[in-house]
Amino acid sequence: MIFETLAGAAAALSAVNSTIDVLKQSKANAQDVGKLLASFGEAANKLDSYEAKTKKKRPLTPKEAMQLSLHRRQLKAKEREIQDICLMAGCAEVYHESIRLRRSSERSHAEFLKTAHLARKKRREKIKGVAIAFFIVISMGVLGGTSYLLYDAYQDTKLQNAKERLKALRQRQANIRRCGRPRC
Repeated sequence: MIFETLAGAAAALSAVNSTIDVLKQSKANAQDVGKLLASFGEAANKLDSYEAKTKKKRPLTPKEAMQLSLHRRQLKAKEREIQDICLMAGCAEVYHESIRLRRSSERSHAEFLKTAHLARKKRREKIKGVAIAFFIVISMGVLGGTSYLLYDAYQDTKLQNAKERLKALRQRQANIRRCGRPRC
């Protein structure tokens, strides 16, 4: 799945590359440049989503990090080519506006991820607090139940000991009456 996503990003990069070649050969207009910027954005989004999805699960392996770095470098090169094409086609304001919007979107997305991370951290702490409280309540219940059972057993033992002493005293009294000594 990882390599499929990277392959998809590479395919998107090759589509951007072929569009650049077509635009270089013909005169570009604003609509063509818009299509190029859209396909460039899709390739960048695929790469970003792959990176975010992978980093959520585990750290990147060295091979994945290298491939991601190479694809990022290719994206930067394609971005420079797109900028050159836009400037030559007279669509500089379209390019600058799209870059401004993309950077604004990236900043808002980074802010969202930061707040989402804080929210997850707070939720984990809350769950941890509830789990500790639950453990304390259960422990107190078990301790209370055990102490009740032990107290009940203690009372039964105390009663049995008292009965045995009373029986021994009665036996002693009976022996004293019968033969004059505590033991006959």
